[in-house]
Amino acid sequence: MPFKDVFTTFPKLETERFVLRELHSDDAKEYYSYFSDDEVTKYWGYPGPKNMETASKTFTRFQNAFTRKEMITWGIAAKEDDQIIGTCILNDFVRASMVNLSYNLSRDYWGKGIMTEVLKTIIPFAFHELDMNRIQAKVMPENNASVKLLSKLGFVQEGLLRDFIFGEFITDTLIFSMLKKDLIERHYESIQ
Repeated sequence: MPFKDVFTTFPKLETERFVLRELHSDDAKEYYSYFSDDEVTKYWGYPGPKNMETASKTFTRFQNAFTRKEMITWGIAAKEDDQIIGTCILNDFVRASMVNLSYNLSRDYWGKGIMTEVLKTIIPFAFHELDMNRIQAKVMPENNASVKLLSKLGFVQEGLLRDFIFGEFITDTLIFSMLKKDLIERHYESIQ
């Protein structure tokens, strides 16, 4: 499928336990609830929303960026109740060949394999539906959970960007990547 065609309708994806879907104003309460937790935003680079109105405006920015083919932001919703517990973002597409990956999750759901499950669906989508050749993720070195997650999924740590601008911070930043050929070698279960 050509890159531009993916952006005609928001791509809804499913994992065993979750639906990855577009965020709507009804999700603002859950999004605000977990994203106003300082532990969740500690390694994000930006503060969380100040209130539910700000959260709702953030969703509008996500939708506008999708329309411009600049970003896809999935809300991670549990199948049992459709409540948002996190997000996963693909953005900064470069010549329809490279994309940045970022993600966050409510602290209540840490350590349950959720992001591994979600990314095992989003990564093949990026390579096969968006036809990306490279996915990269930037992580603060002290974010041990993300370093471990990316390594487990097969991302390669390429190096350290010293005093890199990470959102609103200037901090050392690790850069990880996965290439399409790496995914084929790993044979993710979600590859069709």
